[in-house]
Amino acid sequence: MKRIQFLPVIMLVCSLLLIQPVTAQPTISYVPLITGLTQPVDIVTAGDGTNRLFVVEQGGTIKVYSSTYVLLGTFLTVTGISTGGEQGLLSMAFHPDYETNGFFWVYYTNTAGNLEVSRYRVSAGNANQADAASRQVVITISHPTFSNHNGAKLNFGSDGFLYFATGDGGSGGDPANNAQNGGNLLGKMLRI
Repeated sequence: MKRIQFLPVIMLVCSLLLIQPVTAQPTISYVPLITGLTQPVDIVTAGDGTNRLFVVEQGGTIKVYSSTYVLLGTFLTVTGISTGGEQGLLSMAFHPDYETNGFFWVYYTNTAGNLEVSRYRVSAGNANQADAASRQVVITISHPTFSNHNGAKLNFGSDGFLYFATGDGGSGGDPANNAQNGGNLLGKMLRI
């Protein structure tokens, strides 16, 4: 019978231990550093010591900014892409030795809606502009059914290889089972 009498005391002690002091939420603010962008989807640096920022816009434009956020111009406008919804120019990555070789890659949906990765080179006469004529398609991956779930983000690994994730082919729940199909490059993490 004495155990039951201690139950209210135990409950009171436990509830006192659970009470936390109420603290005010911190005040958070933000200051826009770059404005005037249209559907930015990626931001990267070249790793060349200049600390420039390259902003990828889904519509196909890559803008370059100084380390103090001053617009230096349009680095590249990728043509032959399909835009809208989840399609468009999705990502870019600079070669680890970009300062020497000037190579960078872009990931986008082409006009047929397929996924494509292409390599470009910076312009020989202007470090803030790419050579649009240097485009070399590296891989095209068929994406025939839906226009969404295209994947994106290109990154170089510490091993020097280019990695990127492809979307599963669209819709919801991967109805074509692309991600589970080892013979299909949709819904995968790829290394080039």
